[in-house]
Amino acid sequence: MSALELTLRLLGLLELTLLASIMLRARRRDHTARVGAALCLSVGAFMLTSMPGAAHVLGWIVYPLTAICGTHPVWFWLFCVTLFGDRRHLSQADWLALACMAVFGVLDQTMFGTEWAASHAAGSRALGLVYGGGALAFACLAPLAVFTGARSDLDERRRRVRAWFVPVASAYLAIIVVTQVYVTLAGRQTPTVLVLANLALIDALAAVALWSFLHVRVVNWLDLTEPVPNGDALSRPERKVLDRLNTRFVPERLYARDGLTITALAATLDTQEHILRRVINGALGFRNFNDFLHSHRLREAAARLRDPAERRIPILTIALETGYGSVGPFNRAFKERFGMTPTEYRRAPAHPSAAVDRDRADASLAREVSPSRPA
Repeated sequence: MSALELTLRLLGLLELTLLASIMLRARRRDHTARVGAALCLSVGAFMLTSMPGAAHVLGWIVYPLTAICGTHPVWFWLFCVTLFGDRRHLSQADWLALACMAVFGVLDQTMFGTEWAASHAAGSRALGLVYGGGALAFACLAPLAVFTGARSDLDERRRRVRAWFVPVASAYLAIIVVTQVYVTLAGRQTPTVLVLANLALIDALAAVALWSFLHVRVVNWLDLTEPVPNGDALSRPERKVLDRLNTRFVPERLYARDGLTITALAATLDTQEHILRRVINGALGFRNFNDFLHSHRLREAAARLRDPAERRIPILTIALETGYGSVGPFNRAFKERFGMTPTEYRRAPAHPSAAVDRDRADASLAREVSPSRPA
């Protein structure tokens, strides 16, 4: 290993470690910062396990590091999903994908260049294709996660990041994976020039990410989980739109329209979409249009579930009448907001401990749907 390669690897490890520590300090209620830190650490593991003679230098530690390294395409996809899709939890399927990529990553790296690989060329290539294909699939899913829901995103800075950063990073990751698959099928080592270019690009991306945090420390874009409602900052046209929204959105139950989008709402209120986006984001404090809809829909649903006069009304009916196309999305949104299913919430008064949880959930929802009004 040349001095230049060693320098690039050490520099990358330092940058990625600092970046992971900064992300872990971000004040978020979801897993986005932790997922970002895991992505940094998995790329850092790649810096170690991909160096020549890694098994000899690292000993048995190379195996858990290789497992961590093998998960970096999944962590990149999850980072896109949690940051741009506002997912608050990782599912069992997410953990299963991480486990599978870790296992196949270890098998692919440990079998490459061994006697078994030489005597079972077809099996070795198939193993490389399985891992490379999985990595490429997650590299392609990442930009899809970024652009899905882009129109409903109300955070202007996040919309700008959607436009260039993640697609570029996804294309880079896809190129790396395709190159690795080619090397595996050809049974060759990655050319030194490509290795150095890859390490240099990782170092450059990590440096840019660090600069974005340290240069704008006061407005760390991971720390700002919720915009601060500020009606006084609205222009005169925006205040008119806010008044129109307050006058019609709840009284006319516009939120209960199935499939309502911000474009359709802007047309209903006879305004432009970008003005309505700034009003909901800046004056009402919502980062995502779907969260804005859910807050109003769930407030009505929660009130109806507590109403003794509507106790016999099926939950499906309440879900449909509050704007949900089916009971599945309603149950997921309700449980994510309240920590319990609609059925459990309706039965909560019969159980004192559950009633306490329900009251806490009510208070939490009330805070979310009580925006500041302009002076």
